[in-house]
Amino acid sequence: MKKTSIIFIFCALLFLTACSTTEKQTQTTEATGTIEEVETESILIKNFKEKNDPESSVRFQITDKYYDEAGNKIKLTKNDNVKIILTKDFPIQETHPAQIDSKYVQKIIVLNK
Repeated sequence: MKKTSIIFIFCALLFLTACSTTEKQTQTTEATGTIEEVETESILIKNFKEKNDPESSVRFQITDKYYDEAGNKIKLTKNDNVKIILTKDFPIQETHPAQIDSKYVQKIIVLNK
């Protein structure tokens, strides 16, 4: 009887484990701003604003991840209005201007171009 119960519990656990989803959903946050400078290895965004936070300038050491609203890769230019998709709880380095590491940036989307 014990052997049957143990086998039944083992099979039930195996079934539940096999049916569970293991997809990891990445939570993101969005910010907006305007491109102030485009350099070889970085961009400076003025008016960087995340939800209810005050506006500031932020530099990104990043050379790709630039897209239009349709999802096509593009080049950024000064005065482009952008939406920045970042991983949730990204750290901002307290430098002047502030900096966000590129590993926290999922993509930068140019708006209305």
